[in-house]
Amino acid sequence: MPAVHAHVVLMLAATALVGLFVIIVVAVTTLQRRGRLGEPDRRVEFRSYGPILAAACSGGAAAVHLAVVGEHAALTASDASPNAIALLCSIGAGSSHFTGADPALAGFLPLGVLSMGMIGAQGALAVPRVWRSRRLVLGGLAVTLAALATALLTRLLAPAAGGVQQVPYTDALAIVFDLALVAVVAMLAFGRPQRLLDRMRVSPMDAWVGTGLGVAAVAVFTVAGYFLAHATH
Repeated sequence: MPAVHAHVVLMLAATALVGLFVIIVVAVTTLQRRGRLGEPDRRVEFRSYGPILAAACSGGAAAVHLAVVGEHAALTASDASPNAIALLCSIGAGSSHFTGADPALAGFLPLGVLSMGMIGAQGALAVPRVWRSRRLVLGGLAVTLAALATALLTRLLAPAAGGVQQVPYTDALAIVFDLALVAVVAMLAFGRPQRLLDRMRVSPMDAWVGTGLGVAAVAVFTVAGYFLAHATH
């Protein structure tokens, strides 16, 4: 991949996000004028559009974790003797990559298996309909907390960088998405804080614009984060 300066990546990401915002506003305004969004004076509850934001954050986190796995897989494929156990241990160690199945690294194997499971679980939660059922919302919250704990453990327990190959793309962005998801899901599941939820009762146009911008931001930052990790500084 050709090297790209970090500030160029950030400028392109900002430009893309602004461009998407303009497109979203124009599209929603057009729909509003044609009466496709219903009565403009009605108020939309957070529980109506919150599930879309939750699905976007869950999908974004899964995509970031999957990208990290892809980095490890690429490094493993380039090894002289690729080893599946070493790959799983590397995934369990976050951004640290191991080239051999050292018994001393076996402690990272459960974290690697758990990380792979969390990718599938969060990917399955990237569907707004899942977050509209209270029972599934509570299950999704449990999955998100487990994914967040797993990501934090891999970072805390990872060996020092010295003598260990590092992958350029980390799961730091996924942790941010998970934290945002916990906040959204907590409001969906428990209806608190009430004052904030009252402020989030908005017009149909504001709900569509805000939701579209939130989904766009997750997509842009996920892609930009990958290129930023490979950029020159």
